[in-house]
Amino acid sequence: MEIPQVEASPREVSGSRACRRLRRQGLAPAVLYGRGGPNVLLTLHKETVAELLERRELIVQVSWDGRLEDAQITEVQYDAFGDEILHVDLTRISLSESVEVAVAVATRGEAPGVSEGGVLEIVQHELRIQCLPSAIPEKITVDISGLNIADNLTVADLDLPPGVSVVAGGETVILTVLPPSEVEEEAELAPEELLLEPERIGAEAEDKASAEESE
Repeated sequence: MEIPQVEASPREVSGSRACRRLRRQGLAPAVLYGRGGPNVLLTLHKETVAELLERRELIVQVSWDGRLEDAQITEVQYDAFGDEILHVDLTRISLSESVEVAVAVATRGEAPGVSEGGVLEIVQHELRIQCLPSAIPEKITVDISGLNIADNLTVADLDLPPGVSVVAGGETVILTVLPPSEVEEEAELAPEELLLEPERIGAEAEDKASAEESE
């Protein structure tokens, strides 16, 4: 796995008002900390962070003020609507020590149980794994070609890359093939029966509020 390099800039200011100004400029406030080093206030480009998250690249090299440090994106705070990145936490790591990250689950093949009318239900869409930063797989691919109706695939069934382990126990179900659901036909009501219970339609309005970052 090639570790991407992220350009950052030191920031002298903190607080809600200053951070709002940074966000209007397309920047995300961030902090780099851990491994006995000082807490460093930084800014990152929001578009860069969004692209990293979309590609699930959480291990990065942070370039700032002539320095280069290996780090992991450990937390990202969003606004109340989940649209705007408010703050990013970066934790220093060592490339020679294992890290824990979440990796997406993907399927390969076709389950015989699905061909027979069953429904494939993915219970775990991602798994938390432990491995060296350089060994993080893009995804965990599971072969479902041997699954019949009512079969489960668990963590113990996985064929993991060398040096990669799953945090969850071996009995944890990743996906299952459910039996075909029985569809009950709705009985038709006579017109006079419909008049006995007129349909009542109600509408509810939800209030939305945005949350400000506090530092």
